Amino acid sequence: MVLQRALARVLRWSARRESRRLLYGEAAQELSQNDVWLLDAVDSNGPVRLSDLAASKGVDKSTITPQVRRLEEQGLLERRTGMADRRVALLAITRRGRLLQQRRAAAGAALVGSLLRDWRQEDQQAFAQLFTRFAEQLDTHPAANPKSS
Repeated sequence: MVLQRALARVLRWSARRESRRLLYGEAAQELSQNDVWLLDAVDSNGPVRLSDLAASKGVDKSTITPQVRRLEEQGLLERRTGMADRRVALLAITRRGRLLQQRRAAAGAALVGSLLRDWRQEDQQAFAQLFTRFAEQLDTHPAANPKSS
């Protein structure tokens, strides 16, 4: 129960606009949580089909299309033709998108570093290891993914 309350508190904090500014930096302050997720997904897995991106988020392609279009209009994502099949359109992160990702990552690292500055090194490492383990289970554990079981 204590852990669940703490997690809920972190989620509420991260949903606030000011918190996102701190976590993502000035360069990304206009991005929504969905925008950040999409950029992360394409940056990590791209180039990627729009349908695969939608499936990984558990939404219909029509739901994600306007979000992707907005990121394309901002010059953060672009469509490319598939090498194996020229009919396939793949989403890729642009140079501008990659630079924004780097600035966003630096802002997040600075914030987390500041929050954990007074923690002992061993506690920081243990927290990172355990929290990473927990986060990875969100993608794989049946209880966290009822559609995949």
